[in-house]
Amino acid sequence: MNRVLIQKGIGAALILSGVALLVLKISSASEAQQSWDFWASPESGGMLFVGAVALELVFLVSRFTLGYFVYQCKNMGPWLFYPLALLTSVSGLSGIVLVAAVLALRFWQGRVHASKT
Repeated sequence: MNRVLIQKGIGAALILSGVALLVLKISSASEAQQSWDFWASPESGGMLFVGAVALELVFLVSRFTLGYFVYQCKNMGPWLFYPLALLTSVSGLSGIVLVAAVLALRFWQGRVHASKT
């Protein structure tokens, strides 16, 4: 198969999985806040929930950004690529699988910018 076609497919998968995760997070936000209030004390549960939502948003933004760059076949330097890959892989099992595929693409054919980092 064509490398560009595979790269666009993985980029689209990253973006679509990010959209699906965003929809799931939005639809379960009220239940998540109730569980945080139940788990923590009622006064501090809201702040913990806000912190967890901010962290999830960082993970989603990294997934969208990595998906966009991979889909557009743009070369990223190591200082942008590896933090995005790390944040995306921490976001869940689908992130681990997709980042493994992106890493395989990055090192496929011995690309110079990837092998000298």
